[in-house]
Amino acid sequence: MNSIPFLVTLSDKVDKPDEMGLFADTRSGAPVGLKEVPVDILKNNLTKLSTTIMDVLKDIHGVGKYNLTEVTLQAEVNAEGGVSLIGSANLGAKGTITLKFEKSG
Repeated sequence: MNSIPFLVTLSDKVDKPDEMGLFADTRSGAPVGLKEVPVDILKNNLTKLSTTIMDVLKDIHGVGKYNLTEVTLQAEVNAEGGVSLIGSANLGAKGTITLKFEKSG
């Protein structure tokens, strides 16, 4: 199985090892390490996220006189290939996957 390396914060918890993404609280001194994320799992999770976002946005065409032509999202990947949207701009763009959707036509 193919894989892609990602930097992740390594968990010291026995019940949930190595599952934190890069934006976990590194102030705790948790080590950061390189983990190989399986491509198939990452692909499935990104597809699921993208499909769900498209469903959420399908009826949004514009606001007032402005048309919606582009949506940009940032997602974090954890060590198991899980994908989560980042809900706070305070985290910045480091270590994220940016998904940019542009309306066709």
